[in-house]
Amino acid sequence: MTMMDLAHHIIAVAHKNNIPVTNLQLQKVMFFSLKHAMNDNLLPREVIEKMYDRPFLVWRYGPVVEDVYNEFSVYGATPILDDYTLVNELNNEEFNHKICDLLNQNVFKLVRESHQESFWKENESQIFFGRGNARYQLDDVGKQ
Repeated sequence: MTMMDLAHHIIAVAHKNNIPVTNLQLQKVMFFSLKHAMNDNLLPREVIEKMYDRPFLVWRYGPVVEDVYNEFSVYGATPILDDYTLVNELNNEEFNHKICDLLNQNVFKLVRESHQESFWKENESQIFFGRGNARYQLDDVGKQ
């Protein structure tokens, strides 16, 4: 179970519900779905800890998992067309509903919300040319 698995699961949920998902959306939905999974007990803590194998980084448009971003950057701002299957360990009704809710929100609203996160604000000054290397610890993602 990895952060790439989370990305693939989100894309599968999006396609199953006929919701387009861009790379920028994917990054924000990954961040906020993981945050909700932790804070609302939507997934077991051990699943979340095992999955968080690559940290979010502080970037201009909010938290980004660089490997996932690079994987889907070929799509630019257009919807991701790759097909994936739902990941068993993540496939529960409440978590998938939260993913759909996030996918249906304006992506720039999610960007603005991610900029209100304390870790992002504390590290914004380290962003150069749109990217930063400040790494979110798992507990930084879950902070209220």
